[in-house]
Amino acid sequence: MSSHHAIHHILLIFLDGVGLAPPHSDNPFAHTPLPNLQRLFGEHFTLAPALKPAMTGHVATYDNVHLFALDAQLGVPGIPQSGTGTTTLLTGANAAALLGKHAGPFPPAALRPLLENQNIFTRLRHAGYEVAFANAFPPFYLERVARGRARRTTMTQAALAAGLSLRSADEMLQGEALSAFITNHHWHAAHPAIPLLSPEEAGKRLAHLAQQTTFTAFEHFTTDHLGHRRDMAAARQHVALLDAFLAAVLAHTDDETLVIIVSDHGNFEDLSTKHHTLNPALCLLKGAVPFEPHSLIDVTPLITHTLGVESPLHPPYQP
Repeated sequence: MSSHHAIHHILLIFLDGVGLAPPHSDNPFAHTPLPNLQRLFGEHFTLAPALKPAMTGHVATYDNVHLFALDAQLGVPGIPQSGTGTTTLLTGANAAALLGKHAGPFPPAALRPLLENQNIFTRLRHAGYEVAFANAFPPFYLERVARGRARRTTMTQAALAAGLSLRSADEMLQGEALSAFITNHHWHAAHPAIPLLSPEEAGKRLAHLAQQTTFTAFEHFTTDHLGHRRDMAAARQHVALLDAFLAAVLAHTDDETLVIIVSDHGNFEDLSTKHHTLNPALCLLKGAVPFEPHSLIDVTPLITHTLGVESPLHPPYQP
């Protein structure tokens, strides 16, 4: 899956709680058209592939994008959770194995030394690369962060540990950040000056932001929330939003940009249950990659190897 194009930018888009599952009746990806992504990558493009049981690794290639199923269980009994799953995604360490269980939704205190010292933001900054966390946060949340009272996602903790400043309403107004909800609809009522964005406009904005630094990350949680709600109508509406948003991102990133769209565990793809699933996690790649990922552990090494950054974890953390 290599190409003659050198990679100069990497965009990581994290979608919470999106697994891959066959096209069954409870899978919103199986019942919602994807016209924008199919226009880019062919009419056979699907996020509800006919997976074989326990399948991981490469699932399909559509034009110049590759779909992978990532093992989220990582040899640890139980249902995968966001705290350990996202820590694994952002460090390359098997956080659930280190902890002895899956845990979430926030990273456990025992994993903080690992997360703070070995996260991908910190490692790339230490290697001399410019990194960015594209999400913007409302004033009340930033005030709580300043007082040390905010509950912080794994990616937020990692970005702060790397010395990054969280983006605010000012960056939103300048077009230099994006709401976790993509279209700004949760911001607009309290901050009318912040314009509503179409999914396509939001995708173009994120693609533009990715060209400003070597590594840019963005996280989105509505998928997991809708999975817990088990609302097929709302889920299908959200699939349509993601189709427009992701297609715009992928259409407006060049061949020198590696785009990694990835999740931490299954949920949204199976509305027969309000709980997380044992399905493999979604991973969609556009761009040249040094190897094929098979599990959550592979995402950080995929980034470090692409940029030529030393990958092994030092020291091996034991909670």
